[in-house]
Amino acid sequence: MFIAGMVLWRAKHPETFERWITARAQTRFLTWFRYRRRWTRLLDACGLTITRDDRTFVPRLFSVRIGASVDVVQVRMLQGHCPADWQNRVEHLAHAFGAQECRATIAAPAVVELAFRLDDSLATPIELPRIDGGHWMKDAA
Repeated sequence: MFIAGMVLWRAKHPETFERWITARAQTRFLTWFRYRRRWTRLLDACGLTITRDDRTFVPRLFSVRIGASVDVVQVRMLQGHCPADWQNRVEHLAHAFGAQECRATIAAPAVVELAFRLDDSLATPIELPRIDGGHWMKDAA
């Protein structure tokens, strides 16, 4: 019964099904695949973990917003970190997470926001609608 309802919803209202089901599942998967599954290992490789008394402390992944070409990741900084620690590591972070570029900004006290640009949204040309000769000029007058 449940599966039939989902199939019917998908057939009758594909836009809402995409927004509520498909997009959410895709976002959760991409969050895990791109960031959570290797978070500790990559931050350690980038020199952003702190080791004290045989314990390694890892900055906490606070939130992730998956975008079409840019992912925004918020991270809780560790005690002893400063914003410059993150800004000095943006090239390392971009390379580690497979992004073309990474920008680090302060989002809140002790929270750094990392913007990973994964794709160039302007690289693919888009086709603009044709405008009839002078048509837009007549409307403006």
